[in-house]
Amino acid sequence: MLLCFSCRHALMMLNSHVRTNQYSTLRFSYDSLKNDTLKQCFLHCSLWPEGRCIRKNLLVQLWMGLGLIDEPRLQDAYNLGFNYIRRLQAVSLLESDGDNLVKMHDVIRAMTIWIVNNQGDMNRWIVRAGNYDKPQEIEVFRNTEKLSFMGNAKEVCLSLTCSSTKLSVLLLDSNGLNNSKSLRLDLFSELTILNLSYNDLDVFPVEICNLVHLQFLNLSWNLFRSLPKELANLTKLKYLYLRGINCTFLKSVLSELKVLRLLDLSCQNPYVENYIEMFPTIEEDLQCLSDFEALGITISNMHVFQKFFQTVNVPVRWLNVQNYNESCFLFSSSFLENVQLQNNLYSIEIKYMDAEFIEFERANANRGNCLLRGLERLKFYFMWNMKEVKWKNLDPKDVFPRLQVLEFYDCPKLKSISWVVNLPCIQELSVHGSKVMKQLLCINELESSGIIVSPQSFPFLKKLILMDLFELEIISNPIITFPVLEVLEVLCCDKLKKLPFKSSKPPKKLESIHGSIEWWNNVEMEDGSSKSSLQPFFNKY
Repeated sequence: MLLCFSCRHALMMLNSHVRTNQYSTLRFSYDSLKNDTLKQCFLHCSLWPEGRCIRKNLLVQLWMGLGLIDEPRLQDAYNLGFNYIRRLQAVSLLESDGDNLVKMHDVIRAMTIWIVNNQGDMNRWIVRAGNYDKPQEIEVFRNTEKLSFMGNAKEVCLSLTCSSTKLSVLLLDSNGLNNSKSLRLDLFSELTILNLSYNDLDVFPVEICNLVHLQFLNLSWNLFRSLPKELANLTKLKYLYLRGINCTFLKSVLSELKVLRLLDLSCQNPYVENYIEMFPTIEEDLQCLSDFEALGITISNMHVFQKFFQTVNVPVRWLNVQNYNESCFLFSSSFLENVQLQNNLYSIEIKYMDAEFIEFERANANRGNCLLRGLERLKFYFMWNMKEVKWKNLDPKDVFPRLQVLEFYDCPKLKSISWVVNLPCIQELSVHGSKVMKQLLCINELESSGIIVSPQSFPFLKKLILMDLFELEIISNPIITFPVLEVLEVLCCDKLKKLPFKSSKPPKKLESIHGSIEWWNNVEMEDGSSKSSLQPFFNKY
């Protein structure tokens, strides 16, 4: 059994290094976590497969489901979770792998599994993740508390070695399962967390409805098309993830989930229909829930979109807008002035559209507040005809006062994004796949629109990613600065010869410039000086 090998390997690794600086440092880093909650958060990182990256948001979601993070406000819980990740990175217990991913070193993971299994009791946490491609039978013991079997075979059979178990966490995501009968879920009555996402279940596992202690349930990206009325039995359920599933709800089911805080129905698949037609039923049920804080939803009809946001009275946190085929997609005053959206909307993804323009409009310049104060992420994906984002009676910095991440992916006709210059909190800007863009940020374009460039442009921009911009020649005019830029990535932008800063005065926190050697050799400095002082920052792709 791989689990036995993992534990033996951990013991061997730890015993052989017990007097070495390496082990002392590792154990010291763990023991230095004075916060017991933080220690538990760290230990649960070992539930992911060895050597695999972990998405930060999924890690925080698990911590929330475990009750390790239980803030009164959901956004505060997310903030605390990301703070915990930064603290674990600071003591080298987690490694960064980009902005959205972390990973755990194999040796640290081995030590972690050894710790959680009481230095040798191998069955307390069973972790067999990411290593099997054949059908597997897994024995669950009386003392087994957590079982992770994610990213493995297409057939999994769970069997009990006793009449009862303490199993509270069961992670079976990404296994290609098409039948839940072999899982014997009815045997695990104490489960509080169940993840069956990214499988091929074409029928809802009705035995789940008897797991009355469940607090976290993720069934995203499966094939079933209806939810049973017995789902109402899960009265302790707080977090329900049904992303990418085209299924129907029965009236009054959700209203019975009295402590539900989060329901995610959003998706990234252009062929999955959305829930908007049955939304009146969903909304009515959700309004009965005093603890409910976050809804994820997908909309693909302009008329329904405008009507929906005139009346919506539930906290939408994640919004996907897709499959719209008219020439212009409009975010109107009814959307921008909706109080629920202003207070709760965290992410907008706009994708798979033929629209030439995305327009943010306020009907009257003197109308009320159009501030999306909670929005931190805005992404445009596969916008094949989009030429620009337009603004009417609005200033982008007022609409997006806290926007941190802005992405344009596969937008071949996008001409410019000059409007982003004054966004006060933007930290990451990524532009990919324009075949016509010659200048990323243009002063003349801003001035013709009546927008004055702040002398402190991009005060928080840390990462600028430019990819497959085949006509790009200039990033910006000299007046636009990047004072805290840490990472510049340039790939397949062969006509771009100038960097947006001087070699004699690079951004103070610059860490790296990524690109091809051919591109770097052709780079010229704006002031004609040598780029030799920037050579230490260059990393080839």
